[in-house]
Amino acid sequence: MTGIEEGTAAGADCRTLAHRPRFPNVMPDVDAFLGRWDAPAAPRRPARLLTSADGNINTVGLPGIHEADDVDPLHPQWRAAIEDGVWPLVDALTTGAWRLVTYDSCEGHAYRSGSLTPGRRRVGVLPRSAREFARAAAALCRGVRAAAPAVPGPVRITLSTCDLTCGRSGRRHPVLDLGLEPAPGSGDDAYFAALGPATGTLAAALLAQRPAADRPCGCAAAGGRQ
Repeated sequence: MTGIEEGTAAGADCRTLAHRPRFPNVMPDVDAFLGRWDAPAAPRRPARLLTSADGNINTVGLPGIHEADDVDPLHPQWRAAIEDGVWPLVDALTTGAWRLVTYDSCEGHAYRSGSLTPGRRRVGVLPRSAREFARAAAALCRGVRAAAPAVPGPVRITLSTCDLTCGRSGRRHPVLDLGLEPAPGSGDDAYFAALGPATGTLAAALLAQRPAADRPCGCAAAGGRQ
């Protein structure tokens, strides 16, 4: 098996994890990024961090979706590169018992310009292997299931998978995307007002979990569909 099939085979019965492709979803050099993540001595170039009027951190300082330099926890600009609103989720997933690789994050943005679709809060996880994918997916499912009943009504938690394509090699890497989105029927004002408490609830639920070989996903105990 290759691509997403390899990564999701072990979690095929999970009812929380959905396949939701993202286009485009490309990183210039995935292997180089993964190699730096756990290598303190690896060279790291200064990141271009510019902030838009709406809070987007990217290489051009403009609102909307734009290129952002890839950094890791050992990069001196790591914390500065992560938008404040999504930091609790990124920090929970990259430290402690989790220690996963995150390849993308966004705090969510209520843009002033009516021509831009509001951004949603999310974190993307890049598993190092198919085994880590399965364990991380199961642990994320448990965290989502635990947090969902306590999340404010205007927000719903999503857990999905898609492929991240390496620009250098063309290889597809299965990834996991954890998101906080508006619940059906909720408007943007209510969503953004509830986003902070929802993030705190989800971060606390994640900190109570850990990826482990002997732990199934949360669907077995919960029943029903997220």
